[in-house]
Amino acid sequence: MHVVTRAIALLALTVVALLAATAQAQPRTKVTLTMGGDGLQFITQHIAMRGGFFAQEGLDAQTLDVGSGPRQVAALMGGSSEFSLLGMIQIVKANAEGANLVGVSTAFDILDIQIVLSNDAIKKTGISESMSIDEKVKRMQGLRFGITSPGSTTDTFVRTLFRARGLDPDKVATIQPMGGGSNMLAALEKGATDGFAWGAPQSQIAAVKNVGRIVINPFTGEVPEVRNVPYLVLVTSRQTLEQKPEIIRAAVRAMTRAMKFAHDNPDGARALVRQQFPDIDEAVFNRAWTDYRKGIPASPVISQEQLQNTTNWLNITAKTPLKPKYEAVISSDFAQKAAADILGK
Repeated sequence: MHVVTRAIALLALTVVALLAATAQAQPRTKVTLTMGGDGLQFITQHIAMRGGFFAQEGLDAQTLDVGSGPRQVAALMGGSSEFSLLGMIQIVKANAEGANLVGVSTAFDILDIQIVLSNDAIKKTGISESMSIDEKVKRMQGLRFGITSPGSTTDTFVRTLFRARGLDPDKVATIQPMGGGSNMLAALEKGATDGFAWGAPQSQIAAVKNVGRIVINPFTGEVPEVRNVPYLVLVTSRQTLEQKPEIIRAAVRAMTRAMKFAHDNPDGARALVRQQFPDIDEAVFNRAWTDYRKGIPASPVISQEQLQNTTNWLNITAKTPLKPKYEAVISSDFAQKAAADILGK
């Protein structure tokens, strides 16, 4: 069975390679998209890039890791990036502050941020897997947590964990900006932090290296305030959407093709994503893949419910309640058309 699975994956990759080679021969438009770290949550983007789906849609897409969501927002608003995968919360927050960002496609439908604690912190707090989320958070008081940057999705996750349970995060914890997951893992290994908020592969690597382990995991559904809250969507500025609609249309179609490929050929999709993380231990990757493939959207259309769930979560810590209108922060035309053309939906 393992041989058959590998053969199917290789066949799928061969087809993808042929499509990419054909696309390479056509003139393509250069575009830049940013990433806010180096985690597995960008899985749909990795499939679109390595599967040649951006190229198939006429785009020469280059990626740049800027380390956090707020920096991605700055790149989009400044015009140095045409579109990017960005935390859903960043669209809502940016528009509330007067920035015209717009979500055009889904990208990853599960908030994957996990809380990893060092072995010493786990011993100190006495946190165990069987404890309720309320008890875990109560015991995390006094700890130092690594996040990407202030205002990021990782920052919001840590803060809402405390706020939702009546605790002021600025008084009961130390929250330290560190950039992406690799930086957070390195800090944990050196004892510079007690834990961090991030996802795969660094959260799994911590366990394999025996320097810590995941103590809070949204994939299990244990955090009620983030159930059915999506993480990443494809985002552009309203100005870019108006001035370069064909580029955004092509990007949405590329992401939709990646979604379809992932659901039709899971082994081929796994092989593509594995290429992005060649140095990760096989056991670590397999464990992460089991969870993360669940977050690949079945449709590129961002729903009203997804926006509402995200807003409810954000309002846990918002000083002034946010009330975004769907039409103001989401442009669904390209996604609906791509879903009809590519997915038959």
